[in-house]
Amino acid sequence: MNLSADGASAARRFLVQHGRPLEQALYAFHFERGPADAVLDALTPYQNSDGGFGHGLEPDLQLADSSAIVTTVGLQHLRDVKAGADNPLVQRAIAYLLTTYDPSIQTWQIIPANVDDAPHAPWWAYDDELSHRWHGFLANPRAEIVGYLVEYAALVPPELLTELGAAVVAHLEANPQPEMHDLLCYIRLVETEALPGALRERMLPLLSAVIDETVARDASAWAEYGLQPLTVVSSPESPFAALLADALPANLDYLVQQQGEDGAWAPNWSWFGLYDEAWPASERAWKGVLTVKALRQLRAFGRL
Repeated sequence: MNLSADGASAARRFLVQHGRPLEQALYAFHFERGPADAVLDALTPYQNSDGGFGHGLEPDLQLADSSAIVTTVGLQHLRDVKAGADNPLVQRAIAYLLTTYDPSIQTWQIIPANVDDAPHAPWWAYDDELSHRWHGFLANPRAEIVGYLVEYAALVPPELLTELGAAVVAHLEANPQPEMHDLLCYIRLVETEALPGALRERMLPLLSAVIDETVARDASAWAEYGLQPLTVVSSPESPFAALLADALPANLDYLVQQQGEDGAWAPNWSWFGLYDEAWPASERAWKGVLTVKALRQLRAFGRL
């Protein structure tokens, strides 16, 4: 099942009419030969003077102040448009991460203590359970951050790269059953082209095993929030595409079917009544994010 021409047009129309400038620029970059500079310009307002990202770039976290988790989202986009180590947004973001790194725990505090100053999803509450809920921040955000530090190694002390690379792999080996969000951070790390091969080779078998065990292959489970094949495989070039080859065709069919009447793909989660007044704007932002993602995946697999 392919996305129809009408479906593709409806998705574009949603982004033009309701998407944030960032998602509009990303759509233009990926589908209309738009300039990378337009993406960078749209990303700039989300970056603070300290180099970190905030301001609702991650729609479930509306705090203006910088956080490690939202800075990883900023770096996802910078990687996406192949921004180099000479790019000022990259330089400031890496400087922020180096400044906020806590060597005593070998990781980053995932969100700041003042997160309640702005609307956010329930799981971003800053409370006594925060560290436990996010497993000491030792995979999320650390594993993903290490990928960006490796990618922009020219901006990072070599001894820190060595230390963190060893720590991340050792943590995975000691905890080989990461939960969903931790797993996604590890996947972004192993997809880092500059990652030393020895580290990747130690991680891939462990990640393949947990993906094989935890990704839902049954379509009846896909309506719920959880790991679907396309959650961990973004394109046929993914290191895990062959592992999930039996389930990807049906999941791609399902993705096509999930397009809404407004042309967008919607989140299958909510804030469960928290900040009711703010959720509609967050949901609309997520629709833009998820619509660009869906279109890119469908095209990558020849469904567009």
